[in-house]
Amino acid sequence: MKRLLLSLIISVSVFSSRIYSQQKVASVQDSINVFYDQFFEQLEANYLYRKNVDWNQIKPDIKKEALKSRTFEQSLEVCSKLFDTIKGDHLLLFSEKGVYQSNLKRQITQEDLHKSLLEAYAKEPKFEVKLINDHYGYVFIPGMLLLNATQEELNENAQKIYDSIIKLDKAQKIKGWIIDLRLNIGGNSNVMLAGLYHLIGDNTVSLYLDADKNVKNRSGLDKGIYYENQKIQAEVKTNAKAKANIPVALITGVMTASAGEFVALGFRGRKNTVIIGEESYGLTTANDLFELPYKTKAAITLSYGTDRSAIFTKTIKPKIEIIKEANFQDLTKDKNIIEAIKFIDAEQ
Repeated sequence: MKRLLLSLIISVSVFSSRIYSQQKVASVQDSINVFYDQFFEQLEANYLYRKNVDWNQIKPDIKKEALKSRTFEQSLEVCSKLFDTIKGDHLLLFSEKGVYQSNLKRQITQEDLHKSLLEAYAKEPKFEVKLINDHYGYVFIPGMLLLNATQEELNENAQKIYDSIIKLDKAQKIKGWIIDLRLNIGGNSNVMLAGLYHLIGDNTVSLYLDADKNVKNRSGLDKGIYYENQKIQAEVKTNAKAKANIPVALITGVMTASAGEFVALGFRGRKNTVIIGEESYGLTTANDLFELPYKTKAAITLSYGTDRSAIFTKTIKPKIEIIKEANFQDLTKDKNIIEAIKFIDAEQ
């Protein structure tokens, strides 16, 4: 998401300008106090590592710095310092004008990425399902933020994924499926996993652990419904029997993060499944969105996300490692795809 800057030029007399400025400062300070009070309340109640934080020391310092800001939006920049201070590398704050996050995140440079991967990312590719070499289904899933989507819109996006897979599966004799997550930088994993129901079936998808690594929640799929602790998160209307045992190869890379990693976790432990490519980015803690004042939302880290084994791993490590290789111009020459096809053929 691009960060937008807005400049306002106001022409008024000196006297009226002073009155306006004083009123504006008071209003801004009130807004900052209201926002940070409510944000800290949510963090203290929900943040995974909340017990490791000295809130009584941190809150006054953060609010003091935020209150120096000339505008409310400028005060939100202090959240990055807050996230760094409480070791929240997966925390995010969304406003109408920008996204604020931790500086602790792993830095990816162009040297870490294959040229073809960079070129594909620059084109902002969309979700796609297509046939490769007559018998292999290819599902490309990029990041899908869907920040302000309604439940109906979330379901519609999941249905598009499901319907595209079913359409190809019915039209062709598919030996196996390749799910490409190399450009999946995150978003709403509920939609992605519900959309992939045809290849997962009725199964546990993920387990969520508390700070002591005890299981606190479970998510799964049942008849096209993706739920967490019996609460529906996304769903699709199914019209075919799921193929939960058909060979599936997932491709991950250094840009596969957050929701992209949760898709991989959802398949890890599934029969006839392999992960190919590079080790993922490393944001496998689970976030949820919280509404905050003044049209802001915070993604707060609640738990450790794991596959159905309940063993936490910060990253997703592929079984077949292929470093800095990609060919989005001709997938049949992509070494990751070639290895995926070999795996599928061996499972027949």
